[in-house]
Amino acid sequence: MSATPPPGEGGAVADKAAALERQMEELGLSAEERVFLRALHQSERQINDAFDEARQPGDLQQQVSRVYRQMYRPD
Repeated sequence: MSATPPPGEGGAVADKAAALERQMEELGLSAEERVFLRALHQSERQINDAFDEARQPGDLQQQVSRVYRQMYRPD
């Protein structure tokens, strides 16, 4: 699984990363806290990507994807 954004989305990803960095700086987070939040954010993106790719036929996969989207993705 790749962390590289699809073509055309690189700017949006960079903007979000820059906004996250500014927010962490404004909050006065330590270096360790920043490293943790960056890793958490990357893991969350990877989980989202994995569920997006898991749109293969099968009732169980579809149910898990639906529940995950309801719980973790904003409307």
